[in-house]
Amino acid sequence: MFLNKFASVVSVFTAGVGIAINLSFGRTAIAQTTNTNLYIQVGSDINGEPIILDLASVKGSEYTLLRKDGDGTAQTTLSASCVQHRLFSKRFSFYNSAGKLIRDDKAKREIVLKRGTPESNSMEIVCQAGDSRSK
Repeated sequence: MFLNKFASVVSVFTAGVGIAINLSFGRTAIAQTTNTNLYIQVGSDINGEPIILDLASVKGSEYTLLRKDGDGTAQTTLSASCVQHRLFSKRFSFYNSAGKLIRDDKAKREIVLKRGTPESNSMEIVCQAGDSRSK
């Protein structure tokens, strides 16, 4: 089910269908809704495949990025420290094309933020959303 949702989002992105959203950092992202989920493309990998922020996964400053990896799907759970402007990878999971979990790394690592990367773009969205909710 997880991979089916992601595959449909990727096919929508690759077909050029979606809603353009102008984010505050000046990038254009593609957003797509499926049922109650909202996905936003926050960047691309070196092969041009979209890296997607799953807005339904956002819990405070913790969230998930999804990307296609070969025939499977890579899922990275991140935790942002918005005030300190630091980002941590909490979990990396890889699912094969059948949706079976192949790799699950729960080591916590700090990510060096570089402006314009999917990690930085997604953190900015999550932190701004959290900022506006607290007002």
